Amino acid sequence: MFEIAIMLLPVAAASGWYAASKHYKAKEKRPTNEHKGYFKGLNFLLNEQPDKAISVFIDLLEVDDETIEIHLALGTLFRQRGEVEKAIRLHQNLIARPQISQQIRSNALNELGLDYMRAGLLDRAESIFLELENDVVLKCQAVKQLFSIFQQEKEWLKAADYAVKLEAIDRRKQPILLSHLYCQLALLSNAELDRVAARNYLKKALRIDSSCVRANVISAEIAMAESDYKEALKAILKIQDQDERFVPVFIDVIINCFNQLDMSKKKFDFLAGVQANNQSTIAMSRFVDVLIEQKSNKEALAFLHEKLLQNPQKGYLKLYAEFDVDNTGESESVFLRGVIKQLAEEEQSFKCRQCGFSSVDLNWCCPSCKDWGTVEPILT
Repeated sequence: MFEIAIMLLPVAAASGWYAASKHYKAKEKRPTNEHKGYFKGLNFLLNEQPDKAISVFIDLLEVDDETIEIHLALGTLFRQRGEVEKAIRLHQNLIARPQISQQIRSNALNELGLDYMRAGLLDRAESIFLELENDVVLKCQAVKQLFSIFQQEKEWLKAADYAVKLEAIDRRKQPILLSHLYCQLALLSNAELDRVAARNYLKKALRIDSSCVRANVISAEIAMAESDYKEALKAILKIQDQDERFVPVFIDVIINCFNQLDMSKKKFDFLAGVQANNQSTIAMSRFVDVLIEQKSNKEALAFLHEKLLQNPQKGYLKLYAEFDVDNTGESESVFLRGVIKQLAEEEQSFKCRQCGFSSVDLNWCCPSCKDWGTVEPILT
């Protein structure tokens, strides 16, 4: 309540100035109704009754060029407080006044569009911002809001079009954003079984941003759905050159492709290289599996011993404890292995470099700050 009262003080001051200016212009010697109204509103404000104070100030102010900013400030205050219906009524009332100028009407329309967005009435907001897109002053704001609306409505083609418009207005390229929008279009086309269109969108994504890991992941998924594991492997291996941190995230997809193509030697060499250049316990675990599969338990265990001596971390201990060896040794050794097995399983996790949001799921668009391509793997 106190914070609301503080926010209303500028409105009260502006109302007082307005009432006083009218009083002096009229050269009246007695207190005017505006003065009385101002003091009444101020009294409500001081007694922590902001709703009544707002009503008084709205009644006090006539809509003209001198008070329009105060009305807009009141509307913004309503919206910030979550009282969207009041904000909508106030802005609709402003727009309906015939005496206001075209630019004032456009400003009020812009605020009404923001009200509708806050209320979740995206279709109404879209209509307003499409109209304001033709306004020279508010064009940039309108395009930004339309881009936001089309993203929320998952109209990815329109979103991509407006992302291009934003680039032209801001004169600033946004390759990461555009590449992810084309990836969304690729997924949509693939869901509709139009894989030609899907591949074309993925090519566009990579032309715009050659480091787009997601485009190659989707390409691999489409190829695997067609049982074309050679093409899938070719696509998914490209992420090594794009961002090596994502290799452990999709390592099982890569292993599956090697297995389907019966390329055991190349699988071994690949995993050996990944574990040597990556601290991920996921990569380490898969290399241990291939050591057992293609070499021997003894060689795999020796490898784990060496890794533990070099870098005695919890993830490696967990791998060691899960290793299938003869448990007929000393009871203390058996006990220790049992305890280590109970250590919490290391999970792949992700963090947004923009806002710090963390998750165990890979979100190409950050759920917190809504930026595309900012979520990165945290190596475990």
